[in-house]
Amino acid sequence: MKRTIAMLSALTLAACAASCNEKTGKADHSDVSTAAASTTEAATEAETESDATETAASTKKAAETQTQSVTTAAASVTTAAQSGSSDANFTYDANGAVQFKEDSAEADDQTLMAAAQALYESACKTQWYFTVGSPYELDMNDYIENQYNWQFYRIKDANITSMADIRADYHKVFSDRYPDELDLLYMEKDGHVYALDGSRGANIFYGYSKITDIRSKGEDEIFFTVTNYYDETDFGGEGPYSEEEEFSVVIDSEGVWRAGKFRLPY
Repeated sequence: MKRTIAMLSALTLAACAASCNEKTGKADHSDVSTAAASTTEAATEAETESDATETAASTKKAAETQTQSVTTAAASVTTAAQSGSSDANFTYDANGAVQFKEDSAEADDQTLMAAAQALYESACKTQWYFTVGSPYELDMNDYIENQYNWQFYRIKDANITSMADIRADYHKVFSDRYPDELDLLYMEKDGHVYALDGSRGANIFYGYSKITDIRSKGEDEIFFTVTNYYDETDFGGEGPYSEEEEFSVVIDSEGVWRAGKFRLPY
């Protein structure tokens, strides 16, 4: 619509220029051509500006939509964990890990993949909260700095007094078989723990993730293929595409599933 208005305005301006020249006895084809060229250039600039404005608006809208999607997904996983309802064969426990009602070794592949999907979603939520923001309330007036002058803010929870407490919470969903990034994001000092509380935007191309295959089964760990789906269509990209990665679940002695090999997809 904005482009149409710009073009109509340009044509009207050219016509007016020619008309004015004729009325004053100064009809000159070069003048008309110059006026037309000028208005065409103005129209092109207006169209370019309109394109930039529309692209910026589209980008902002997509970013807001992606953030809303991440928030909605996290909320749905939290609700499922609290209600303890997920599938007839397994549930979330109170912390967001997956608990089978019977031995998961007896479950069929479809059930294993459904359970892995549930755990993967819970792992995404947990990783986002611990590594992008903070799952704890922070005192923004009390901070310390690391060697890079990054500011870490004091966690106000009286139950969190050491890195061991942070890891205890984190490993309610993640297995300790794999290394974590927590030492980069939290600092312990004088009986308190401080959080970086870093923030970043989500990948605006990200759509969703799906467990699509079982790669291998071990006694206490199962490896799956997770396919992450992206779409650049709204941003002038090549369109939808997907990436496959490996995701594993580690099964403890009580049959609880926790995330093992994992990467946040957004």
